[in-house]
Amino acid sequence: MQLVDSSTKASEPTISIGPSIAVELSWILLAARREPLRDTQPALAAFYRDAAGLGERVRKFWPDAVSDFGEELVLADGAGVIDSVEIEKLLAGIAEAAARGSGELRLASEDESDRAVFLDRLERLRRSTRLRREYVSMLRELWDSLGATWQNDGQRAVEAATKRYRHKLERGSKWFDLVVADSGHLSAHLPGLLERVAPVGAVRIAPSFFSGQGLLLDLPSGILVGVPAGATDQVARERTERVAKRLKALADPTRLAIVYRLGEGSMTVGEIAGAFELAQPTVSTHVKILREAGVVSGSRHGNRLEIEVRTHAANELVEELRALVNRSHASGRHDT
Repeated sequence: MQLVDSSTKASEPTISIGPSIAVELSWILLAARREPLRDTQPALAAFYRDAAGLGERVRKFWPDAVSDFGEELVLADGAGVIDSVEIEKLLAGIAEAAARGSGELRLASEDESDRAVFLDRLERLRRSTRLRREYVSMLRELWDSLGATWQNDGQRAVEAATKRYRHKLERGSKWFDLVVADSGHLSAHLPGLLERVAPVGAVRIAPSFFSGQGLLLDLPSGILVGVPAGATDQVARERTERVAKRLKALADPTRLAIVYRLGEGSMTVGEIAGAFELAQPTVSTHVKILREAGVVSGSRHGNRLEIEVRTHAANELVEELRALVNRSHASGRHDT
């Protein structure tokens, strides 16, 4: 179904497509407050399970009831870094824009109450140096923890989605048809938004690795549309290979028993050997397999090399398995 009249060339907006750390962070922030989103994102589910304190900070940062952190995208847009993939550049821009203030914003994509909440948040940040510092620090901690996952898995998926969008646009496809195809949930919101902001001058499409079903936000620079990047075949294979390697490592009863025992606290190889009445070389082999699978790690304390369970990796394995067998969709306006 045609959503808008695109019969004249003058009505065509300027389209830009590409990755955005600001958009990735907006989903990471939302996941702290939206369990359905975590259910579809193993990395986010495992992270918030392990980083309970940081998750609680995110949930309590704003005292209002709005789950989205739309002000983060407003600030990135105001600083001209909405399309940045450099975290330091993004954070510096957000800090500068927050201190400067946002001015008048239409935010036509938001209802009146949510718009008021975002404007209030922006004003609070403008007035308080302490709050700005805490806000940027929170964003930095989140990306420090999850940025490697994005670089290792997400970036290639986002780049592949960007290439796919550009190719289809060059062949004459309309941007809104492509968006609806990847995020059908947005089809209910696009017509009304386009009526309110028409004529649309610019549209930025941001495929996102940590995405729910979709994001739609009216910004001063144009409409921001976030869509799920999906996984490339290569990324999907690498992910399932990692899962299979961990499962294989844990499939051995002795290795699983070692992991169970390490759940009570770290131990040296010698201590493990004594506890299980095994030869130390045998235990060393088991530990090597577990370390290569990313299930355990070693840390030196003086002359002791202590083996410990990597809790984050274990939780991520559980969430990866959950995602493989349960492909349910997230919900939310960041229209998840």
